[in-house]
Amino acid sequence: MTQYQSFPGVKGSSESLAKLRALRLPSLQDKRFLDVGCNEGFFCGYARFDGAAEVIGIDQSKVAVDRAKARFPDCQFFAQSWEQLPEGKFDVILLASALHYAEDQAALIHRLMDSLQDDGTLVLEIGLAPSGESEWVRVKRSIDERLFPSRGKLGEILDDYAWKVIGDSVQQAGDPMRRYVVHVRRQKPFVFLLLASPASGKTTLARILFAKAQVPIVSGDLTYGRISRGEVTATEALTTCINTEFSPHFNVVAERVLAHGLVGDIVEVWCSQGGEGAFTLDSYVPEKYQQQVKDAFIARGYVPVTLDWEMRKSMSAPSEAARKANRYIEALADWAAETEAPILEVTKVKSPALATILSGWHLDHPVDGQVITEDEQFTVAGWGLAQDPGATELLCYVRTPSGAEVFKLDRRRQDVVRSLFKDQLDIPESVFHCGFRFACKQGELVSGMEFGFIANGEEFPVARFGLVTLAGARPSLSRRLLTKVGERIWRRR
Repeated sequence: MTQYQSFPGVKGSSESLAKLRALRLPSLQDKRFLDVGCNEGFFCGYARFDGAAEVIGIDQSKVAVDRAKARFPDCQFFAQSWEQLPEGKFDVILLASALHYAEDQAALIHRLMDSLQDDGTLVLEIGLAPSGESEWVRVKRSIDERLFPSRGKLGEILDDYAWKVIGDSVQQAGDPMRRYVVHVRRQKPFVFLLLASPASGKTTLARILFAKAQVPIVSGDLTYGRISRGEVTATEALTTCINTEFSPHFNVVAERVLAHGLVGDIVEVWCSQGGEGAFTLDSYVPEKYQQQVKDAFIARGYVPVTLDWEMRKSMSAPSEAARKANRYIEALADWAAETEAPILEVTKVKSPALATILSGWHLDHPVDGQVITEDEQFTVAGWGLAQDPGATELLCYVRTPSGAEVFKLDRRRQDVVRSLFKDQLDIPESVFHCGFRFACKQGELVSGMEFGFIANGEEFPVARFGLVTLAGARPSLSRRLLTKVGERIWRRR
């Protein structure tokens, strides 16, 4: 399995810290968090770091899940498909860089929304196809072809929810289109509260703004009168309070009803008159009771709107998200020195003689510091290009105490060749096949492993692989990395 997520001292193909900043996750304090497609658990670790009460990650890759368990033993990880989600409701669900793998992407989104608490947030990190139509667009990537929604199609899928494109996510090498972060919540009906004193223009405002927009309007004055005449059903306590010394001065009636602690009773009547969707309330409420009225609407699933919005934010401010992300990455560096987990150590070997034979070479995988779980196969992959491909027979090899294995460079690496020969148009097809990729087992690392190239029958070692344990083995590795790039990268706002 290749290294996807990045940790302090472990470089993966995804810029995990930058992505964490871009996600702008809401506060996770005392929340229940689910990461669908969690890989090695980077975001699950952050959720626990931010105070989540319960953290669960699922991924189809058992290797990734085993690595996540090794890194974050206080989180729960399961090797399973998103077709079977963990039981219960979650406050925050994350689906990052994975939606395009679903056979039915819309159904997956709806299933995740069904697993949210009423006030929960689904955080999507997705690619959106550049199309003005509402459609699925088949996009050819470097490794496969996948369907991606246009923004119009995403809006069609999310039509029944409250959603917002928060901003750009982090691009990765080979991305065919821009990535975005989208926050999705259950859509609650609004109640527009016009609660000012009598003769302040509430009814005129309701008529100008809401009647023309066909938003139902509930009149407090008319409601009190209908209750007194028995035309509207209300609790016995509310009916008695209104009919006691009933007055056509409805501001007086409102004062008496609210002073008797019947806020919930009258709000229930207003809601029944407003219907199931949004509505406007045109009713005087003394200022000292207005928060109680708002709270009663909130308790009934409405979003009360006065001069501003009374809605809990679904995201952190950019500066707060960056601050927490930076603190988390520093904590990861400290935890790495205390965690007992087998990791791969990659040591480069200088070979001046090889420089006269190769135009260049690179080891994409494995990377120094990645977790290697028991019985895991790890990938050795990269490329090498001879100075004169036609005259040099180039192979690569790995050597262990039990012997050596030789591999061909037979994988097509157009990206490498084009970058090395930018101005050359007629490049022979054989030159493009300069990549290699093969698997080795963790057990072969116990005694160490040598990797190198064979040029015209002569071996040139370039790297050695071995196993170490995080705890105590390299206690300051991540700290040295943070010190080296701290203000420039990790602490950047």
